[in-house]
Amino acid sequence: MMKRHMTLLLTVVLAMALVVPVGAAELHESHVGTSCGDGQVGTWHFVNNQTEEDYTGTLTAVFDGSTVINVSASKIAGKTQHFFVEGVGEVLDSASTDLSGKLVLSDFSCSHTKKK
Repeated sequence: MMKRHMTLLLTVVLAMALVVPVGAAELHESHVGTSCGDGQVGTWHFVNNQTEEDYTGTLTAVFDGSTVINVSASKIAGKTQHFFVEGVGEVLDSASTDLSGKLVLSDFSCSHTKKK
């Protein structure tokens, strides 16, 4: 009887482990609120390092409370993935990836025209 309970418990624990997703990387609070002046184009370069996944990640950036932009990694170097997002006159509210690790804003610049 005890062996049967242990087997059942082990089965439940393993099933739960398969259902619980790995934590997503969230942008550090100090990078929230970055923006350019009216009419200027902002380019945000995010880096997600210390990743464990072996697939191309997706970054979700939220601007001005309602504009949501999803982009795939533009470069993967080992356990580091790079993402670029452009927006006109937008204020960055949050950013996250579907990867583990640490998400940082590596660079931010403003210009008068979109980069090609």
